[in-house]
Amino acid sequence: PPAAVAAPPGPRWNEPVTTALQGLPQGVQATSTGPATTVTESQIVRDPTPQMADTMFTRPGVTSTTFAPGASRPVIRGLESVRVRVQENGIASQDVSDLGEDHGVPIDPLAAKKIEIIRGPGTLRYSSQAIGGIASATNDRIPDVLPQQGIHGEIRGSAATVDKSYDGAVLVDAVHGNTVVHMDAFGRRALDYQIPGGVQLNSKLRTGGESVGVTRFFENGFAGIAVQHLESLYHVPGTESAANNTRISLEQTKVTSRGEWRPDGGAFDAFRYWFGATEYKHNEIGLGEDGIDAVRATFTNREQEARVEASHAPVGTALGVLTGVIGADAGHRDIGSAGEAGGLIGPATANRAAAYLMEQLRFAPTWSFVTAGRIEYVKMDGVATTFPALLPNGEDPTSADVSRQFVPVSVSAALLKDLPWEMVASLTVEHKERAPGPLELFAHGAHDATGTFEIGDANLKKEKMNAVEIGLKRQLGDWRFEANAYYRRFDGFIFRQFTGNRCGEDYASCGDPNGEFLQVIYTQLDATFRGVELSSQVDVARLHGGIVTVEGQYDYLRATFTDGVNVPRIPPMRLGGGLSWRDANWLARVNFIHAFAQDDPGENETATPGYNLLKAELSYTGKILDPRSPFTGFTVGAVGDNLLNDDIRNSVSFRKDEVLLPGRTFRAFATLRF
Repeated sequence: PPAAVAAPPGPRWNEPVTTALQGLPQGVQATSTGPATTVTESQIVRDPTPQMADTMFTRPGVTSTTFAPGASRPVIRGLESVRVRVQENGIASQDVSDLGEDHGVPIDPLAAKKIEIIRGPGTLRYSSQAIGGIASATNDRIPDVLPQQGIHGEIRGSAATVDKSYDGAVLVDAVHGNTVVHMDAFGRRALDYQIPGGVQLNSKLRTGGESVGVTRFFENGFAGIAVQHLESLYHVPGTESAANNTRISLEQTKVTSRGEWRPDGGAFDAFRYWFGATEYKHNEIGLGEDGIDAVRATFTNREQEARVEASHAPVGTALGVLTGVIGADAGHRDIGSAGEAGGLIGPATANRAAAYLMEQLRFAPTWSFVTAGRIEYVKMDGVATTFPALLPNGEDPTSADVSRQFVPVSVSAALLKDLPWEMVASLTVEHKERAPGPLELFAHGAHDATGTFEIGDANLKKEKMNAVEIGLKRQLGDWRFEANAYYRRFDGFIFRQFTGNRCGEDYASCGDPNGEFLQVIYTQLDATFRGVELSSQVDVARLHGGIVTVEGQYDYLRATFTDGVNVPRIPPMRLGGGLSWRDANWLARVNFIHAFAQDDPGENETATPGYNLLKAELSYTGKILDPRSPFTGFTVGAVGDNLLNDDIRNSVSFRKDEVLLPGRTFRAFATLRF
């Protein structure tokens, strides 16, 4: 092959992730760590999906639930729902998306600067629930760096053929002295999307939102506050959902604050805080048995979260320099429900308080050790329902108010070794515990949008995970790669099990073969997850002033219970590769991914066929040098997705047998910067 050449500046299809340990604050810096997945701003601009999880649908080890264009949560190494924390600027999304796949996440990528997956020790800064990991979006609503003086920002827009959609966003920062005012507004509309041979009925979408924030910088820090609002009306595809015109009207108002103070000298070099409070509500609308279109169910969520932490000054020890943080956080959540939602889960309250510690020891020129620990108190209050049997037997279910308390204790450690050729090897060992979620404990009825009749178990125990992972990474040079292999053993893995029964809207109807709801129960079994993830990019040649790069990826996950039965809804094995060319302005890329058939379904679950996903993109980024122009730069481009127009079914989705993902689509996009 030709000699290695340096990559020119400009947009890249896969910018290297930060070398800081994912999830750690400033002051705790490792040379590298285990796996991390990052979607940069330029990638978001080129592919602005309605839900942040869908921006990572094809990344190794990551996918999404793709339940509806307006409702999709991240799936990290086969784990989803309450095991994956979704957050924005360090504060949880504060919604009810963990209570059902049909519930959207009110974080729109149009306003995001970066989206990343956090795993390993960094997760313990935020939650003990995040056994799977954390999907974190960041933006400039509360900036932590004083921008350049004046008014600057960008205008984003795109349009696509598959659903006749269009979207746009305006992001503005006004800087005067030490004060920054941030404003953004965004919106998108889409019709029912096309699938091979037809249309996926009831899949349209309308979303909009805005925010305003003020940050004040002072000599040794900053403090800021922001208010944001989002509204979304999205339809839920599926046979019954389409017949009933099922749709969800979602609204959230959120207040966040963040600040930092760095004293001059002393034992601590920084103090930080985060705060968020939310009013959330959504209505599930559709035709009832009487044929009348009305609100069938309502969910509300009032939630507050606060976190404080202190970063101590470097401490010299006999082994090396020690840096780290100590922190505490607390949260309160009130879940309300009405209508048919009252049949799924009654009012519930969750309270938690936690303390955590994270430390890094650089004990040799090429060795680092990072460790974290977290202890958390969780109290869940709700209405528990006891069913006499899965099918009616003449006895009625009984309900009672129940309060459960848990104390999850989690520890995580990563050993890092710098190797020749700018490689880093890592070994991560973890013990994590989480408390059952509200739905796992208190579910007791039908959920129209998901088409399930759910039965919780108020006696569930803590879920515990022991894990080990090895990794090898190279982020610089002409050949960049990452390889990870992991093994996770769960004690009391909580999951939803299909019973094979169908139900109507109440327990008395369970057993009716024509019932519209699939009966599922929450239960616990020991389980084992083992997997491999590989990704690689090789700069192979210089061509017309740019760099030609060959890329490849592979991921595989096998998950079984101790009796050998498959864990349900597990992503398939995937293999892919591609070719790109880039210079200081242009980016051209083509990528192909083959998802193998998922032939290891869970009990009472169907197999999922494989698919081929071909994608191509072309973009140009330039500067505007005319001093009379208010704009300083721009990016324009086009993307073609699912170019083979293949049938794509997501094995993670409850609706995989009746819902296809979008067919062939072409998207044009543009961004103006000022």
